[in-house]
Amino acid sequence: MTCKTTLAVYIAVVTGVALQAQNPSLTKTKGNACASGFVLHAPVDVEREFIASGWMGDGEKGKQYLQMLPVSTEKPRPGDDNNLVTKVHYQGGGVGWAGVYWQWPANNWGDKPPKQIEGASKVSFWAAGQKGGEIVEFKAGGITGKSCQDSFEASLGKVALARDWKRYEIPFRRSQSRLTVVGAFAWVAESDANAGGITFYIDNIRYE
Repeated sequence: MTCKTTLAVYIAVVTGVALQAQNPSLTKTKGNACASGFVLHAPVDVEREFIASGWMGDGEKGKQYLQMLPVSTEKPRPGDDNNLVTKVHYQGGGVGWAGVYWQWPANNWGDKPPKQIEGASKVSFWAAGQKGGEIVEFKAGGITGKSCQDSFEASLGKVALARDWKRYEIPFRRSQSRLTVVGAFAWVAESDANAGGITFYIDNIRYE
């Protein structure tokens, strides 16, 4: 090895050590990239920190069968601080069911580092049906199969929504000091259980 080569190797090593000293997260990311995302501390506003991007089932066809949008006056919720709620309308298609996950980043099914949430033992949210009797399942976590995945899964099961607003909670089955969260929240509805289509509303989804 020549003197020039030895000097080049020495400079590269010293530079690398200096960069790691300035940014310790470099070593952590190399060890576990899926745990290197943003760390949030409960309470966490899901609608602010995650994106309703994971459209599933008939929802994969876009707005042909499923529409989701914020509304301000159609179904006001008493005590709401911003007067905005999410309206969901689903008309059954060929798949027979639809659903949407709130994810981070958008459309992350486990290919990218997700966010972490500390200090949460449940997910709470408000929901109401347009007419009452709409059958919907609500869940949190459960995205698996890729390099990054949820560290938990919890479901409220299928519920029949009331016409008036009601607060729901999904408790976590086991305590974890820090949750790895790819899919923070999701709803799923089947067309057979909701003949003729359904319209319902969601608001104030929070990790607590």
